[in-house]
Amino acid sequence: MLRRHSIHCAFAVLAMALAACGQVSDQPASDTAAVEEQPSTTATDPDAQFCAEVGRRVSVADCEDLSRLADEAARGTAAFNAPNPMQRGDVHTLQLAISLAPPPAAEVTPPSPAPNDGASQQTEDAAWAEAQRQNTTAAFDTYLQRHSDGEYADEARAAIERLRSATSPGEVVDPLQGDTVEFTPLVGRFMRAELTGNGFEITPLNEASQEVLPNSVTTWSWRVEANEGGQRALTLRTVVEGCTAEGQCFPLRSTSQNYDVTVEVGPMGRVQDFLTAAPVWLRLLAGVLAALAVLVGAWFGLRNAFRKGGAG
Repeated sequence: MLRRHSIHCAFAVLAMALAACGQVSDQPASDTAAVEEQPSTTATDPDAQFCAEVGRRVSVADCEDLSRLADEAARGTAAFNAPNPMQRGDVHTLQLAISLAPPPAAEVTPPSPAPNDGASQQTEDAAWAEAQRQNTTAAFDTYLQRHSDGEYADEARAAIERLRSATSPGEVVDPLQGDTVEFTPLVGRFMRAELTGNGFEITPLNEASQEVLPNSVTTWSWRVEANEGGQRALTLRTVVEGCTAEGQCFPLRSTSQNYDVTVEVGPMGRVQDFLTAAPVWLRLLAGVLAALAVLVGAWFGLRNAFRKGGAG
């Protein structure tokens, strides 16, 4: 009787286990099927294609825009302050300044006599609007040659002076500590800058991606601390970016620049390096000698105290 009861219990437990296993295995299978059946956005987008410029599938419009931005990247002007030498443990602020390349100077044509009919003001207005759109010294010069006594002549002369006195990247970086290094990276409307280097602790002080506006200087700054001595190198990498309407940005063109830096180590630093690199037994010996020095000093102090007490 007992044996029969045990057999029934065993069958009951087995049945419950099989039922539980069936319930557990059903749920993940349905979830997996749902994930597999859900198509990706790129795969279902009829406008998507492989874009060689960014190496992935994007919409045709985005590929055209990104390719155009990449082709428009041109050599600009940049400056960077590189302190050399540096002391280990010292902290410096390194700054990169970048500006877009100035557009090519427009070909200046001889001034033509202004028309004497009623369309002269309309012509002058159109010429001034075009000069403002280009916003270059050549464009304003062309306007002045044709309309030297025009309504906007004074504004054109002021615009020329403003552009000619615009601050260059080198002028921005010169007041900072270190040598000013100028170079000509590929520059676009949207740029990303990164600074790296072995043996340095580098902390960005602003956003890595920024917009470079015409007739202005855009800057990036980093806090740099030299942690290791010897001959080191800092690598500055600038990237021209292209961003889609959805806000996804892609690297298009890049420029890398290396700077050799000598990191010097002071006398105390050399002593610390020696103790750090010393064998274990030598460090133990130094610890023992230091402890003995403390004990000897304490013993002399106690002896002097007893002598003073006995003399009293």
